[in-house]
Amino acid sequence: MKITSKLAMNQLIRNKKRTSGTVLAIVLSTVLITTIMCFASSAVAMLKSALGNDFDEYGGVYNAMIFIPAFILTGLIVFMSVSVISNIFQASANDRIKELGILKCVGGTSKQIKKTVISEGLWLSIISIPIGLILGILIGYLGIKIADSYIDNLVEITKSIVMRRFELKLEFSVNVYSLIFASVFSLFTVLISAQKPAKQMSKITAVECVRFGNKHSKETSKISGSSFWKKLWGFEGELGVRNISRNKKSFKPAIKALSMGICLLLATFGLAAQLNDLENYMKSKNNRLLVDYTSLRNEGNNPDTGRRQDIILNPINSETYNEINEKLNAFGDFEVWGIGGNKDTYYAKADSSEFTEAAKKTDGMLNEFGEMEFDMVSMTDDLYRNICEATGTKYGGNILINTYTYNESGERKEITPFSEELKEFTLVTPDGQTSSLEIDGFLDRSDLDEWLFDYLNRATVMVIIPGASARSFDWQCEPGEQEEEFTEYARSVMDEYYPVLSDDSYEDQGYSVRISREDTIVKAVNVMLVLGEVISYGFVILISLIGFAGFISTVAANIRARSKEFAVLKSVGMTSKALKKMLYSESMYCTMKATVKGGILGLLIPWLINLSIRNAFPIKFHLPLYVAIFSVCITYIVVLTITYIEIKKFKKQNLIETIRMDSIR
Repeated sequence: MKITSKLAMNQLIRNKKRTSGTVLAIVLSTVLITTIMCFASSAVAMLKSALGNDFDEYGGVYNAMIFIPAFILTGLIVFMSVSVISNIFQASANDRIKELGILKCVGGTSKQIKKTVISEGLWLSIISIPIGLILGILIGYLGIKIADSYIDNLVEITKSIVMRRFELKLEFSVNVYSLIFASVFSLFTVLISAQKPAKQMSKITAVECVRFGNKHSKETSKISGSSFWKKLWGFEGELGVRNISRNKKSFKPAIKALSMGICLLLATFGLAAQLNDLENYMKSKNNRLLVDYTSLRNEGNNPDTGRRQDIILNPINSETYNEINEKLNAFGDFEVWGIGGNKDTYYAKADSSEFTEAAKKTDGMLNEFGEMEFDMVSMTDDLYRNICEATGTKYGGNILINTYTYNESGERKEITPFSEELKEFTLVTPDGQTSSLEIDGFLDRSDLDEWLFDYLNRATVMVIIPGASARSFDWQCEPGEQEEEFTEYARSVMDEYYPVLSDDSYEDQGYSVRISREDTIVKAVNVMLVLGEVISYGFVILISLIGFAGFISTVAANIRARSKEFAVLKSVGMTSKALKKMLYSESMYCTMKATVKGGILGLLIPWLINLSIRNAFPIKFHLPLYVAIFSVCITYIVVLTITYIEIKKFKKQNLIETIRMDSIR
């Protein structure tokens, strides 16, 4: 074994406490990277099993969708781990700088000094990485089992929908390449962390090492304090701030690690709050059973006009949806009614004088051609007849749904867009041809039941046109205890008109038929959101532990390096109480700076994400105050606990021996 390796090994054995802190940080880093690789490998295996030959065709895309986020997460972990582990190596080198100077005096070269520090990293990697791999595999296994329970729930939900049948099973899968990748990245993290301290130590001359000891810098500068901190903590607080100013390089990684932890906690809680709002927004106020038909459409733009042009391949006509409605109504004593729509086939234009003042002030109603989005609403005869009676419209007339709800920067707004003087719309096809559509009646917001309003809120202009064909059509009912029997009956009825002959009828046959509860799709989405939250919380907690490990090493190294200074202060009259107060003030000062930096970034990240969310949903950014306070309080409690433990260790040292010796091992 080379002398540099022996020196590194001896140093690790002699400084067991510091070694254990470094091992903890490296293990946590390896655990996270390994866990990410386990999830990525298992996700790929799940997709291969579910998609079969389709995966071979689009395997590159699926791999990119899985591994790119995995690499981004790995990069974040490496960035934070390097900051923490590098600080530990730096503290270790500073703590024995005089020892390194003596080594240079007896013939040791700068290259050997550098190799000694690097060798420490290699020895630590040999110890830590295998432990991290094993723990990472175990945590990955447990995490995948938890995730699989959510996926099982998702599959059960989708079984109630008559559409393409699929089975998803997330089973634990890890291959040797994943473990090699995790090992290489972990080793890379350790070597990069050791590189900077190794270079710094190799450049210091032997005279500087022996002369300056732990304070190897000859440069002196004005050490600033803090009048606010002095008022808050007294003279001891002033001393603590001055020490932090004097040792900025030592404390900077610790503050950075704490900042990252606070940032991730606040960002995660902020995103979770928005996801919770999204779940509540998507929840249906009713839970009717839906029998749904949807035709495939070819989407695109008209080459001549540039307008969006959708071609509906298998529209459903009024004769068919009314026949189906009659057959569904024949099952029991509950009522079945149907509503459909044909959106993006036409655009609507109206004279600006027919707009209300509220509509004139609303942005986004008109496109670049001065036209409005149009939805041709179709209904079963019975429901249409009831609406005609409610609005006083002659049977066979076109009824304008005179309400418009839109999202304005995360806030839901509702207006009455047209005056009741409006008599007709000009309908424009994507190729620019026009026709007139007379308006015979108005259905106002006050005339709409809540469930009907939520359904009829899909376009700027919505007109109920009797006998209109539709791209999609929903038959709705509340079968109560007869739901299971009615579902089987409804399937048999739909099979008469639209049989499902392939696994993917939507693509192969040009339509899909689903029978499900109204909130089934929402439940499926919510399951995925909750799964994402659970995984996010797990990773954030583990990453935060890396940050706390870095802070532990900084506080411990700081107290050990200043043990002689503390002994001198006590010998000239400083009490143990005052000394503890100074150390607590230092920890609080670091945490305060980390709270400010991490808090700003932790709020900024979910706010920036909300900018895109609120463009699609009426969801404003907010972070529950109690969550922010809880995150910060947890950080302060952990920091105070760490400081208390290190102070307790220092109290066991002998005052005279500490002053006499250059360092306490």
